Amino acid sequence: MSVTVSIKVRKEVAQLAEKMVRYGLARNRSHAFNIMIERGLEEVKREVAFWDEVYRSAEELEKSGFRLRHGGLSRLLEEGRERSSTPP
Repeated sequence: MSVTVSIKVRKEVAQLAEKMVRYGLARNRSHAFNIMIERGLEEVKREVAFWDEVYRSAEELEKSGFRLRHGGLSRLLEEGRERSSTPP
């Protein structure tokens, strides 16, 4: 059962939640905040930093003229998310 609460968070934490949604790590901000609470902020920061680098690298490859096959990047990112969300 879910309960709605209002909280204030640091801007950095709200931005982290937005990135989690953008990268598909969370369905929405509420889900992102729940993940942060359950996993801990530091673990979530590491995962988002990893995906920041993946997206940055993909953009650099595109700028240099490298082309992924249609759907190739999405498949790679999905596989990476599955690996990163599976406990060791």
